[in-house]
Amino acid sequence: DRPPVSFWGHVYHRESSAEDLVAHTLERWRRYRWDWVKLNPRKHYHVEPWGVRYHYTGVPNAKPTLATYPVHAPADWDRIGELPSEGGALGEQLKAVRALRAALPDDVPLLQTVFTPIAILAELTEPPESLRDLLAVEPARVERALEAVTRTFEHYVAAVMRAGADGIYLATVDWGSRSFVTPELLRRWSRPYDVRLLAAAGVSPYHTLHVCKGDALLSEFADYPVGAFSWDATAPGNPTLAEGLELVRGAVVGGIGHETDLQLGPEVAISAYHRALEATGGRRWLFAPGCSIPPQTSEATLAALRDEVEHAPTREGHP
Repeated sequence: DRPPVSFWGHVYHRESSAEDLVAHTLERWRRYRWDWVKLNPRKHYHVEPWGVRYHYTGVPNAKPTLATYPVHAPADWDRIGELPSEGGALGEQLKAVRALRAALPDDVPLLQTVFTPIAILAELTEPPESLRDLLAVEPARVERALEAVTRTFEHYVAAVMRAGADGIYLATVDWGSRSFVTPELLRRWSRPYDVRLLAAAGVSPYHTLHVCKGDALLSEFADYPVGAFSWDATAPGNPTLAEGLELVRGAVVGGIGHETDLQLGPEVAISAYHRALEATGGRRWLFAPGCSIPPQTSEATLAALRDEVEHAPTREGHP
């Protein structure tokens, strides 16, 4: 009858505990009644077990800054080992999943955000390019650390599903953009480990693969065993929604630029929705932002979009 719709984004001053994360997620869901919920934890929760720390100012919507990270030289990769998957920051996220699942209606799917193992590994050092450039120089050293991270997250995603998530939202960060990585490097250093995480999470029609950034290498992920594919279909160098429907087997997710049309007021945002609706015919499509929405995104715009999706005709002659 209409496309499913959901939006998500960081609330920086309310993401440092399971309680705050669940509370603001539920507030947004109750306000907009999104058709599914993507839990949007702090971006660094997945690397905190290995010692990454960020500094928060406490100012609402002020983005945190990197304070410490564990890998400063190639030999430091030797200290990256497999860690428990249900304690610390990972355990906190499992607590959030359980609480959110208990609070949401059964028919509202819940996804937990997880990152690909190579993307997680890259956030243990600075800049991220340093890991990419090390792949050809120290492949054995990197592979040992990558294996440890993958094993940790194989256990974690299985625990996420046991905690009540309906699926995982697997994101590539830089490691899905042609401007950062080659298809050959993706096939060697990303694909085998990504597939292991999806296998550990088990079969679910709700698993979603998010290919970040511009110049997205969507075709490299098109056969992943997920139910939906998310990318910014409005960004330069990226496939359009119509092109994505030709590439992937599952549904496509997106349709509005999170930093462009979404920020230009309700009328512009609603026009973007209708362009996406026309491009997809309303089939195999979930309306959502191209990526996490900025904290300053207008509540009035989000409400107008929710109302438009709910009440505007989706096909000629059919409300």
